[in-house]
Amino acid sequence: MSKFKKSIISNLKALFWALIIAGFIRSFIVEPFKIPSGSMKPNLLVGDFLFVSKWDYGYSRYSFPFGLPLFDGKLLEKSPKRGDIIVFKLPTKESINYVKRLVAMPGETIKISEGMIYVKKKGDNVFKMYSQKLMEPFFDDQYNADIIRLQENNTNRNYEILNLSNNSMLDNTNEFLVPNGHYFFMGDNRDNSSDSRDTRNTVGFVPKENIIGKVRFIFLSIDTQFKLIKIYSIFNHLRYERFFKKII
Repeated sequence: MSKFKKSIISNLKALFWALIIAGFIRSFIVEPFKIPSGSMKPNLLVGDFLFVSKWDYGYSRYSFPFGLPLFDGKLLEKSPKRGDIIVFKLPTKESINYVKRLVAMPGETIKISEGMIYVKKKGDNVFKMYSQKLMEPFFDDQYNADIIRLQENNTNRNYEILNLSNNSMLDNTNEFLVPNGHYFFMGDNRDNSSDSRDTRNTVGFVPKENIIGKVRFIFLSIDTQFKLIKIYSIFNHLRYERFFKKII
């Protein structure tokens, strides 16, 4: 066999094993995602690149490339925690990934009143309100404006949210009883988020099988002013302060 053929075969073998290793890491350990919208501001910004861990909640068909229906349900299943920021497959269009915060668990009843979250746990008779505390405004460089920022506490953890109004369409809802095996998600940018509150859209209750993983940290962030045709200017648009920022 000629040296050229040996070189081709060697390179193909190296490429094969590289793809196998990359596929294993993507399926079982971490997967990168990019934030395309502002629905999770102020915690996730447009242009953030994330690492999402795959082991936290177990594995379903959507943990693997192309979402092939190799099996039903979840393997090594673990329950998500209230307040986790999670990437999941849109229930009505499996090719689309969504990222939102988990606010209500299976069997719980949730309602939104004047922008406040009320949750009644399974077996309880009384709704408990998520508390909110006013913070310094959030400056949104995408729209060059200050937005009301609140610290919300769901009894499990504190995190920041944005609030434009207490009387928008999704600030007052009916009661939702979350079915078993499903979860209720909301965006942190409460008045600019398509999520489980809106029964007219395609999110609704999210089946546990659709959950991909937990958002862990930002590894790269590029502001919204960057244009690919001006690739030489990228270093002027990197948000260095967000590199390797842990997400809560």
